[in-house]
Amino acid sequence: MKTIVRLALLAGALLTAPARAEPPVAGAGFGAAPVAGCKTDLSYLNQVTGWQTSWPAEWAAIAANPGDAKAQDAAILRWRAAHAALDADIAALKEGVASGRAAPRAVARRVLQQARDLRARLEDPSSDYFPKTDSAFAADWRALLREEIAPAIDRYEAFLVKDYVPNAGDDSALASLKDDGACFRGATQWWTTLSMTDREIEAAGERILGDARQSLVALSPKRERFSKILRRLRSTPATSPIDEAKLIALSAAALARANEKIGAAFLKAPPAALDVAPMAEHMQASFPAGFYQPADGGKAAYVINPSRPAERRLMAEAIAFHEGVPGHHLFFAYPRENEDGAFNAGLAEGWAIYAETLADEMGLYGSTLDREGMHAKHLWSASRLIIEPRLHSGRWSRDDAVAFMRRVTALPDDEIAIEIDRYLAMPGQSLSYSLGADVILRARARAKAALGDKFDIKAFHDVIVAPGLRPLEIVEADVNAWIKAQAATPIAK
Repeated sequence: MKTIVRLALLAGALLTAPARAEPPVAGAGFGAAPVAGCKTDLSYLNQVTGWQTSWPAEWAAIAANPGDAKAQDAAILRWRAAHAALDADIAALKEGVASGRAAPRAVARRVLQQARDLRARLEDPSSDYFPKTDSAFAADWRALLREEIAPAIDRYEAFLVKDYVPNAGDDSALASLKDDGACFRGATQWWTTLSMTDREIEAAGERILGDARQSLVALSPKRERFSKILRRLRSTPATSPIDEAKLIALSAAALARANEKIGAAFLKAPPAALDVAPMAEHMQASFPAGFYQPADGGKAAYVINPSRPAERRLMAEAIAFHEGVPGHHLFFAYPRENEDGAFNAGLAEGWAIYAETLADEMGLYGSTLDREGMHAKHLWSASRLIIEPRLHSGRWSRDDAVAFMRRVTALPDDEIAIEIDRYLAMPGQSLSYSLGADVILRARARAKAALGDKFDIKAFHDVIVAPGLRPLEIVEADVNAWIKAQAATPIAK
Protein backbone atom coordinates (compact mmCIF):
# COMPACT_ATOMS: atom_id res chain seq x y z
CA MET A 1 0.00 0.00 0.00
CA LYS A 2 2.76 2.43 -0.94
CA THR A 3 0.30 5.12 -1.98
CA ILE A 4 -1.22 5.35 1.48
CA VAL A 5 1.74 4.39 3.63
CA ARG A 6 1.95 7.96 4.89
CA LEU A 7 -1.77 8.46 5.30
CA ALA A 8 -3.83 8.18 8.44
CA LEU A 9 -7.55 8.49 7.92
CA LEU A 10 -9.71 10.68 10.15
CA ALA A 11 -12.80 11.66 8.52
CA GLY A 12 -10.43 12.80 6.21
CA ALA A 13 -7.51 13.49 8.42
CA LEU A 14 -4.11 12.64 7.11
CA LEU A 15 -0.89 12.43 9.07
CA THR A 16 2.67 11.62 8.07
CA ALA A 17 4.46 8.64 9.57
CA PRO A 18 8.00 7.54 8.61
CA ALA A 19 11.13 9.64 8.52
CA ARG A 20 12.31 10.98 5.16
CA ALA A 21 15.53 12.40 3.77
CA GLU A 22 14.40 15.72 2.31
CA PRO A 23 14.10 18.87 4.46
CA PRO A 24 10.78 19.22 6.29
CA VAL A 25 8.05 21.38 4.81
CA ALA A 26 5.56 23.20 7.02
CA GLY A 27 2.22 24.43 5.69
CA ALA A 28 -1.03 22.48 5.47
CA GLY A 29 0.55 19.20 4.42
CA PHE A 30 -1.64 16.81 2.44
CA GLY A 31 -4.63 19.12 2.87
CA ALA A 32 -2.99 21.75 0.65
CA ALA A 33 -3.36 19.74 -2.56
CA PRO A 34 -7.14 20.11 -3.07
CA VAL A 35 -6.93 23.91 -2.85
CA ALA A 36 -3.72 24.34 -4.84
CA GLY A 37 -4.06 27.37 -7.08
CA CYS A 38 -7.06 28.73 -5.19
CA LYS A 39 -5.18 31.79 -3.89
CA THR A 40 -5.95 31.14 -0.26
CA ASP A 41 -3.86 30.58 2.87
CA LEU A 42 -5.59 27.22 3.35
CA SER A 43 -2.44 25.92 1.67
CA TYR A 44 -0.57 26.92 4.84
CA LEU A 45 -3.05 26.58 7.71
CA ASN A 46 -4.90 23.36 8.51
CA GLN A 47 -5.63 22.00 11.98
CA VAL A 48 -6.09 18.46 10.64
CA THR A 49 -3.20 17.92 8.23
CA GLY A 50 -0.82 20.81 9.01
CA TRP A 51 2.79 20.61 10.13
CA GLN A 52 1.80 20.87 13.79
CA THR A 53 0.00 17.50 13.53
CA SER A 54 2.43 15.72 11.21
CA TRP A 55 5.86 16.74 12.52
CA PRO A 56 5.31 15.33 16.04
CA ALA A 57 4.50 11.89 14.59
CA GLU A 58 7.93 11.78 13.00
CA TRP A 59 9.65 13.15 16.10
CA ALA A 60 8.07 10.43 18.22
CA ALA A 61 9.12 7.76 15.71
CA ILE A 62 12.72 9.01 15.75
CA ALA A 63 12.77 9.14 19.56
CA ALA A 64 11.42 5.61 19.84
CA ASN A 65 13.74 4.15 17.20
CA PRO A 66 16.65 6.44 16.33
CA GLY A 67 18.31 3.75 14.20
CA ASP A 68 22.01 3.48 13.47
CA ALA A 69 24.54 6.31 13.37
CA LYS A 70 23.77 7.04 9.72
CA ALA A 71 20.02 7.34 10.43
CA GLN A 72 20.69 9.54 13.44
CA ASP A 73 22.90 11.89 11.43
CA ALA A 74 20.22 12.05 8.73
CA ALA A 75 17.53 12.91 11.29
CA ILE A 76 19.61 15.73 12.78
CA LEU A 77 20.44 17.09 9.32
CA ARG A 78 16.83 16.93 8.16
CA TRP A 79 15.34 18.66 11.18
CA ARG A 80 17.99 21.37 11.29
CA ALA A 81 15.99 22.86 8.39
CA ALA A 82 12.69 22.94 10.33
CA HIS A 83 13.12 26.51 11.56
CA ALA A 84 13.57 27.68 7.96
CA ALA A 85 10.32 25.93 6.96
CA LEU A 86 8.39 27.76 9.68
CA ASP A 87 9.99 31.09 8.83
CA ALA A 88 9.02 30.54 5.17
CA ASP A 89 5.42 29.98 6.28
CA ILE A 90 5.46 33.19 8.30
CA ALA A 91 6.63 35.10 5.22
CA ALA A 92 3.96 33.52 3.03
CA LEU A 93 1.23 34.18 5.60
CA LYS A 94 2.31 37.82 5.87
CA GLU A 95 1.81 38.13 2.14
CA GLY A 96 -1.55 36.36 2.44
CA VAL A 97 -2.81 38.89 4.97
CA ALA A 98 -1.58 41.78 2.83
CA SER A 99 -3.27 40.44 -0.32
CA GLY A 100 -6.57 39.48 1.32
CA ARG A 101 -6.27 35.70 1.02
CA ALA A 102 -6.15 34.95 4.75
CA ALA A 103 -7.61 31.68 6.01
CA PRO A 104 -10.63 31.91 8.33
CA ARG A 105 -9.89 33.16 11.83
CA ALA A 106 -11.24 29.96 13.40
CA VAL A 107 -8.77 27.85 11.42
CA ALA A 108 -5.85 30.09 12.39
CA ARG A 109 -6.89 29.94 16.05
CA ARG A 110 -6.98 26.16 16.04
CA VAL A 111 -3.56 25.90 14.42
CA LEU A 112 -2.32 28.41 16.99
CA GLN A 113 -3.69 26.31 19.86
CA GLN A 114 -2.03 23.17 18.52
CA ALA A 115 1.30 24.94 17.95
CA ARG A 116 1.14 26.37 21.46
CA ASP A 117 0.37 23.00 23.04
CA LEU A 118 3.09 21.34 20.97
CA ARG A 119 5.57 23.97 22.08
CA ALA A 120 4.69 23.24 25.70
CA ARG A 121 5.42 19.54 25.15
CA LEU A 122 8.97 20.46 24.16
CA GLU A 123 9.50 21.69 27.72
CA ASP A 124 8.47 18.33 29.19
CA PRO A 125 11.45 15.97 29.70
CA SER A 126 9.08 12.98 29.58
CA SER A 127 7.72 13.93 26.15
CA ASP A 128 7.47 11.18 23.54
CA TYR A 129 9.58 13.36 21.26
CA PHE A 130 12.73 12.78 23.33
CA PRO A 131 14.69 9.49 23.37
CA LYS A 132 14.63 7.70 26.72
CA THR A 133 18.41 7.23 26.70
CA ASP A 134 21.53 9.21 27.63
CA SER A 135 23.29 8.71 24.29
CA ALA A 136 25.10 11.44 22.39
CA PHE A 137 22.35 11.37 19.80
CA ALA A 138 19.67 11.81 22.48
CA ALA A 139 21.47 14.90 23.77
CA ASP A 140 21.86 16.35 20.27
CA TRP A 141 18.23 15.60 19.42
CA ARG A 142 16.91 17.26 22.58
CA ALA A 143 19.09 20.30 21.92
CA LEU A 144 17.83 20.53 18.35
CA LEU A 145 14.16 20.43 19.36
CA ARG A 146 14.56 22.82 22.27
CA GLU A 147 17.16 25.28 20.99
CA GLU A 148 16.36 25.51 17.28
CA ILE A 149 12.82 24.27 16.59
CA ALA A 150 11.16 25.58 19.76
CA PRO A 151 12.25 29.22 19.13
CA ALA A 152 10.93 28.92 15.56
CA ILE A 153 7.57 27.77 16.92
CA ASP A 154 7.66 30.76 19.30
CA ARG A 155 8.12 33.12 16.32
CA TYR A 156 5.32 31.39 14.43
CA GLU A 157 2.99 31.57 17.42
CA ALA A 158 3.78 35.26 18.04
CA PHE A 159 3.10 36.09 14.41
CA LEU A 160 -0.30 34.38 14.45
CA VAL A 161 -1.28 36.13 17.67
CA LYS A 162 -0.16 39.61 16.70
CA ASP A 163 -0.51 39.85 12.94
CA TYR A 164 -2.64 37.05 11.53
CA VAL A 165 -5.61 36.19 13.73
CA PRO A 166 -6.65 39.85 14.22
CA ASN A 167 -6.71 40.37 10.43
CA ALA A 168 -8.46 37.15 9.40
CA GLY A 169 -12.16 36.93 8.58
CA ASP A 170 -14.82 34.69 10.10
CA ASP A 171 -16.27 32.96 7.06
CA SER A 172 -15.07 30.66 4.28
CA ALA A 173 -11.95 31.72 2.41
CA LEU A 174 -13.52 30.38 -0.79
CA ALA A 175 -16.56 32.65 -0.53
CA SER A 176 -14.48 35.71 -1.40
CA LEU A 177 -12.72 34.25 -4.46
CA LYS A 178 -15.30 35.46 -7.00
CA ASP A 179 -14.72 32.34 -9.12
CA ASP A 180 -18.34 31.11 -9.42
CA GLY A 181 -17.51 28.21 -7.11
CA ALA A 182 -14.74 26.75 -9.30
CA CYS A 183 -12.35 26.20 -6.40
CA PHE A 184 -15.00 24.46 -4.31
CA ARG A 185 -16.03 22.22 -7.21
CA GLY A 186 -12.41 21.34 -7.86
CA ALA A 187 -11.74 20.53 -4.21
CA THR A 188 -14.92 18.45 -4.01
CA GLN A 189 -13.97 16.43 -7.08
CA TRP A 190 -10.43 16.00 -5.75
CA TRP A 191 -11.71 14.49 -2.52
CA THR A 192 -14.73 12.55 -3.76
CA THR A 193 -13.94 11.76 -7.45
CA LEU A 194 -17.49 12.93 -8.19
CA SER A 195 -18.49 15.89 -10.35
CA MET A 196 -21.60 17.43 -8.81
CA THR A 197 -23.20 20.85 -8.68
CA ASP A 198 -24.05 22.55 -5.40
CA ARG A 199 -27.71 21.88 -6.04
CA GLU A 200 -27.11 18.15 -6.58
CA ILE A 201 -25.02 17.90 -3.42
CA GLU A 202 -27.64 19.70 -1.33
CA ALA A 203 -30.45 17.54 -2.76
CA ALA A 204 -28.54 14.40 -1.81
CA GLY A 205 -28.04 15.86 1.65
CA GLU A 206 -31.73 16.56 2.13
CA ARG A 207 -32.61 12.99 1.06
CA ILE A 208 -29.99 11.27 3.23
CA LEU A 209 -30.76 13.53 6.19
CA GLY A 210 -34.45 12.67 5.87
CA ASP A 211 -33.70 8.95 5.76
CA ALA A 212 -31.52 9.16 8.88
CA ARG A 213 -34.20 11.16 10.70
CA GLN A 214 -36.86 8.57 9.86
CA SER A 215 -34.61 5.71 10.97
CA LEU A 216 -33.96 7.40 14.28
CA VAL A 217 -37.65 7.97 14.93
CA ALA A 218 -38.48 4.37 13.92
CA LEU A 219 -35.93 3.05 16.41
CA SER A 220 -37.52 4.96 19.29
CA PRO A 221 -39.82 2.54 21.19
CA LYS A 222 -42.22 5.36 21.98
CA ARG A 223 -42.04 6.93 18.51
CA GLU A 224 -40.79 10.14 20.03
CA ARG A 225 -40.76 13.35 18.05
CA PHE A 226 -37.45 13.97 16.32
CA SER A 227 -36.75 17.12 18.33
CA LYS A 228 -37.34 15.23 21.58
CA ILE A 229 -34.99 12.44 20.49
CA LEU A 230 -32.23 14.96 19.81
CA ARG A 231 -32.71 16.55 23.24
CA ARG A 232 -32.54 13.12 24.87
CA LEU A 233 -29.42 12.11 22.98
CA ARG A 234 -27.73 15.40 23.84
CA SER A 235 -28.36 14.62 27.50
CA THR A 236 -26.42 11.34 27.21
CA PRO A 237 -23.30 12.81 28.86
CA ALA A 238 -25.30 13.51 32.01
CA THR A 239 -27.11 10.16 32.06
CA SER A 240 -24.21 7.94 30.93
CA PRO A 241 -21.06 9.10 32.76
CA ILE A 242 -17.87 7.57 31.39
CA ASP A 243 -14.17 8.29 31.72
CA GLU A 244 -11.38 8.10 29.17
CA ALA A 245 -10.34 4.56 30.07
CA LYS A 246 -13.90 3.26 29.78
CA LEU A 247 -14.39 5.01 26.43
CA ILE A 248 -11.30 3.29 25.06
CA ALA A 249 -12.38 -0.06 26.54
CA LEU A 250 -15.88 0.30 25.06
CA SER A 251 -14.40 0.92 21.62
CA ALA A 252 -11.99 -2.01 21.91
CA ALA A 253 -14.81 -4.33 22.96
CA ALA A 254 -16.90 -3.28 19.94
CA LEU A 255 -14.01 -4.05 17.60
CA ALA A 256 -13.46 -7.42 19.26
CA ARG A 257 -17.08 -8.34 18.46
CA ALA A 258 -16.59 -7.21 14.88
CA ASN A 259 -13.49 -9.38 14.47
CA GLU A 260 -15.41 -12.42 15.73
CA LYS A 261 -18.21 -11.98 13.17
CA ILE A 262 -16.23 -10.79 10.17
CA GLY A 263 -16.76 -14.08 8.32
CA ALA A 264 -20.50 -13.45 8.17
CA ALA A 265 -20.11 -10.65 5.64
CA PHE A 266 -16.68 -11.03 4.00
CA LEU A 267 -14.79 -13.61 1.98
CA LYS A 268 -11.49 -12.53 3.53
CA ALA A 269 -10.32 -10.86 6.73
CA PRO A 270 -7.40 -8.57 7.61
CA PRO A 271 -4.39 -10.65 8.69
CA ALA A 272 -4.15 -8.85 12.04
CA ALA A 273 -6.38 -6.94 14.44
CA LEU A 274 -5.68 -3.34 15.39
CA ASP A 275 -4.87 -1.52 18.58
CA VAL A 276 -6.97 1.21 20.16
CA ALA A 277 -4.63 4.02 21.23
CA PRO A 278 -5.21 7.51 22.68
CA MET A 279 -4.51 10.54 20.50
CA ALA A 280 -1.58 12.83 21.21
CA GLU A 281 -2.69 15.33 23.82
CA HIS A 282 -1.78 18.50 21.89
CA MET A 283 -4.14 17.48 19.06
CA GLN A 284 -7.21 16.60 21.10
CA ALA A 285 -8.85 20.00 21.60
CA SER A 286 -9.21 20.76 17.86
CA PHE A 287 -9.41 17.24 16.44
CA PRO A 288 -12.50 15.09 15.76
CA ALA A 289 -13.20 11.80 17.49
CA GLY A 290 -10.44 9.69 15.99
CA PHE A 291 -8.63 8.36 12.94
CA TYR A 292 -7.27 5.15 11.47
CA GLN A 293 -3.51 4.71 11.37
CA PRO A 294 -2.33 2.03 8.90
CA ALA A 295 0.24 -0.52 10.04
CA ASP A 296 3.17 0.89 8.01
CA GLY A 297 5.51 -1.82 9.26
CA GLY A 298 4.11 -1.87 12.79
CA LYS A 299 0.59 -2.52 14.05
CA ALA A 300 -2.45 -0.67 12.76
CA ALA A 301 -4.37 1.43 15.26
CA TYR A 302 -7.62 3.22 15.82
CA VAL A 303 -6.32 6.43 17.37
CA ILE A 304 -9.13 7.71 19.56
CA ASN A 305 -9.66 11.20 20.93
CA PRO A 306 -10.41 10.50 24.61
CA SER A 307 -11.15 14.11 25.55
CA ARG A 308 -14.71 14.88 26.64
CA PRO A 309 -15.44 11.12 26.96
CA ALA A 310 -19.03 11.52 28.15
CA GLU A 311 -19.91 13.56 25.06
CA ARG A 312 -18.25 10.98 22.82
CA ARG A 313 -20.09 8.03 24.38
CA LEU A 314 -23.15 8.21 22.09
CA MET A 315 -21.27 7.54 18.84
CA ALA A 316 -18.33 5.63 20.29
CA GLU A 317 -19.23 2.26 18.77
CA ALA A 318 -20.23 3.69 15.39
CA ILE A 319 -16.91 5.53 15.16
CA ALA A 320 -14.99 2.41 16.22
CA PHE A 321 -16.65 0.42 13.43
CA HIS A 322 -15.97 3.31 11.01
CA GLU A 323 -12.26 3.49 11.80
CA GLY A 324 -11.67 -0.22 12.43
CA VAL A 325 -13.70 -3.25 11.33
CA PRO A 326 -15.68 -3.39 9.11
CA GLY A 327 -14.52 0.13 8.16
CA HIS A 328 -11.09 1.56 7.37
CA HIS A 329 -8.98 -1.23 8.85
CA LEU A 330 -10.82 -3.92 6.94
CA PHE A 331 -10.60 -1.92 3.71
CA PHE A 332 -6.93 -1.04 3.89
CA ALA A 333 -5.70 -4.32 5.41
CA TYR A 334 -7.92 -6.50 3.18
CA PRO A 335 -5.85 -9.22 1.48
CA ARG A 336 -5.52 -8.19 -2.17
CA GLU A 337 -3.16 -8.97 -5.00
CA ASN A 338 -2.61 -5.41 -6.15
CA GLU A 339 -1.67 -2.31 -4.20
CA ASP A 340 -4.21 0.42 -3.69
CA GLY A 341 -4.55 3.07 -6.36
CA ALA A 342 -4.39 6.82 -5.87
CA PHE A 343 -6.00 7.98 -2.66
CA ASN A 344 -9.53 9.30 -2.76
CA ALA A 345 -11.78 9.92 0.21
CA GLY A 346 -14.95 9.15 -1.76
CA LEU A 347 -14.40 5.41 -1.57
CA ALA A 348 -12.31 5.37 1.61
CA GLU A 349 -14.76 7.39 3.70
CA GLY A 350 -17.83 6.20 1.80
CA TRP A 351 -16.95 2.63 2.67
CA ALA A 352 -16.43 3.54 6.33
CA ILE A 353 -19.89 5.17 6.56
CA TYR A 354 -21.40 2.15 4.82
CA ALA A 355 -19.57 -0.02 7.36
CA GLU A 356 -21.47 1.65 10.21
CA THR A 357 -24.75 0.48 8.70
CA LEU A 358 -23.30 -2.93 7.89
CA ALA A 359 -22.25 -3.28 11.53
CA ASP A 360 -25.91 -2.88 12.48
CA GLU A 361 -26.92 -5.57 9.99
CA MET A 362 -24.27 -7.83 11.52
CA GLY A 363 -25.70 -7.28 15.01
CA LEU A 364 -22.55 -5.64 16.32
CA TYR A 365 -23.97 -2.71 18.30
CA GLY A 366 -24.08 -3.31 22.02
CA SER A 367 -27.27 -1.45 22.90
CA THR A 368 -30.16 0.60 21.55
CA LEU A 369 -28.24 3.72 22.57
CA ASP A 370 -25.34 2.65 20.34
CA ARG A 371 -27.71 2.04 17.42
CA GLU A 372 -29.19 5.50 18.00
CA GLY A 373 -25.63 6.78 17.97
CA MET A 374 -25.16 5.27 14.51
CA HIS A 375 -28.24 7.06 13.13
CA ALA A 376 -27.22 10.25 14.90
CA LYS A 377 -23.82 9.97 13.22
CA HIS A 378 -25.54 9.70 9.85
CA LEU A 379 -27.46 12.90 10.60
CA TRP A 380 -24.10 14.54 11.21
CA SER A 381 -22.59 13.17 8.00
CA ALA A 382 -25.60 14.13 5.85
CA SER A 383 -25.77 17.64 7.28
CA ARG A 384 -22.38 18.36 5.70
CA LEU A 385 -23.87 18.06 2.22
CA ILE A 386 -26.08 21.02 2.97
CA ILE A 387 -23.59 23.02 5.01
CA GLU A 388 -20.52 22.93 2.77
CA PRO A 389 -22.05 24.23 -0.49
CA ARG A 390 -23.77 27.07 1.35
CA LEU A 391 -20.73 27.86 3.52
CA HIS A 392 -18.21 28.02 0.69
CA SER A 393 -20.48 29.91 -1.70
CA GLY A 394 -20.98 32.64 0.90
CA ARG A 395 -24.72 31.97 1.24
CA TRP A 396 -24.10 30.96 4.85
CA SER A 397 -21.79 32.38 7.49
CA ARG A 398 -19.95 30.25 10.01
CA ASP A 399 -22.65 31.12 12.54
CA ASP A 400 -25.36 29.97 10.11
CA ALA A 401 -23.60 26.64 9.69
CA VAL A 402 -23.23 26.19 13.44
CA ALA A 403 -26.92 26.98 14.01
CA PHE A 404 -28.03 24.48 11.33
CA MET A 405 -25.90 21.65 12.69
CA ARG A 406 -27.20 22.36 16.18
CA ARG A 407 -30.75 22.15 14.86
CA VAL A 408 -30.48 18.88 12.88
CA THR A 409 -27.86 16.80 14.73
CA ALA A 410 -27.24 15.50 18.24
CA LEU A 411 -23.67 16.79 18.36
CA PRO A 412 -22.63 18.81 21.41
CA ASP A 413 -21.64 22.43 20.84
CA ASP A 414 -17.89 21.86 21.15
CA GLU A 415 -17.99 19.11 18.53
CA ILE A 416 -20.08 21.28 16.21
CA ALA A 417 -17.49 24.03 16.39
CA ILE A 418 -14.70 21.57 15.62
CA GLU A 419 -16.67 20.23 12.67
CA ILE A 420 -17.52 23.58 11.10
CA ASP A 421 -13.93 24.73 11.47
CA ARG A 422 -12.79 21.53 9.81
CA TYR A 423 -15.05 22.27 6.80
CA LEU A 424 -13.58 25.76 6.65
CA ALA A 425 -10.06 24.28 6.59
CA MET A 426 -10.73 21.41 4.16
CA PRO A 427 -13.38 22.36 1.57
CA GLY A 428 -15.04 19.33 -0.01
CA GLN A 429 -13.47 16.68 2.21
CA SER A 430 -16.46 16.12 4.46
CA LEU A 431 -18.71 15.47 1.46
CA SER A 432 -16.84 12.23 0.79
CA TYR A 433 -18.57 10.34 3.58
CA SER A 434 -22.26 10.42 2.73
CA LEU A 435 -21.76 10.77 -1.03
CA GLY A 436 -19.44 7.77 -1.14
CA ALA A 437 -21.69 5.65 1.06
CA ASP A 438 -24.66 6.61 -1.11
CA VAL A 439 -22.89 5.24 -4.20
CA ILE A 440 -22.21 1.92 -2.41
CA LEU A 441 -25.72 1.59 -0.94
CA ARG A 442 -27.40 2.34 -4.25
CA ALA A 443 -25.13 -0.10 -6.06
CA ARG A 444 -26.02 -2.76 -3.50
CA ALA A 445 -29.75 -2.07 -3.88
CA ARG A 446 -29.37 -2.30 -7.66
CA ALA A 447 -27.53 -5.61 -7.36
CA LYS A 448 -30.10 -7.11 -4.99
CA ALA A 449 -32.97 -6.07 -7.25
CA ALA A 450 -31.27 -7.51 -10.33
CA LEU A 451 -29.99 -10.76 -8.81
CA GLY A 452 -32.61 -11.75 -6.27
CA ASP A 453 -31.60 -15.10 -4.76
CA LYS A 454 -28.27 -14.93 -6.59
CA PHE A 455 -27.18 -11.92 -4.56
CA ASP A 456 -24.29 -12.80 -2.24
CA ILE A 457 -23.34 -10.11 0.26
CA LYS A 458 -19.83 -11.52 0.73
CA ALA A 459 -19.16 -11.48 -2.99
CA PHE A 460 -20.62 -7.99 -3.31
CA HIS A 461 -18.29 -6.70 -0.61
CA ASP A 462 -15.35 -8.33 -2.36
CA VAL A 463 -16.24 -6.45 -5.55
CA ILE A 464 -16.12 -3.17 -3.64
CA VAL A 465 -13.08 -3.82 -1.46
CA ALA A 466 -10.73 -6.23 -3.26
CA PRO A 467 -9.59 -3.88 -6.06
CA GLY A 468 -8.65 -1.22 -3.51
CA LEU A 469 -8.90 2.51 -4.01
CA ARG A 470 -10.26 3.83 -7.30
CA PRO A 471 -12.76 6.49 -8.44
CA LEU A 472 -16.38 5.92 -7.50
CA GLU A 473 -17.48 5.75 -11.14
CA ILE A 474 -15.15 2.75 -11.56
CA VAL A 475 -16.66 1.17 -8.44
CA GLU A 476 -20.09 1.48 -10.05
CA ALA A 477 -18.77 -0.01 -13.29
CA ASP A 478 -17.25 -2.93 -11.36
CA VAL A 479 -20.57 -3.61 -9.65
CA ASN A 480 -22.45 -3.46 -12.96
CA ALA A 481 -20.01 -5.94 -14.52
CA TRP A 482 -20.41 -8.25 -11.52
CA ILE A 483 -24.21 -8.07 -11.73
CA LYS A 484 -24.06 -9.00 -15.42
CA ALA A 485 -21.73 -11.92 -14.74
CA GLN A 486 -23.79 -13.21 -11.82
CA ALA A 487 -27.03 -12.93 -13.77
CA ALA A 488 -25.55 -15.13 -16.50
CA THR A 489 -24.42 -17.80 -14.02
CA PRO A 490 -26.88 -20.62 -13.26
CA ILE A 491 -27.88 -21.05 -9.62
CA ALA A 492 -26.04 -24.02 -8.11
CA LYS A 493 -28.37 -26.95 -7.43
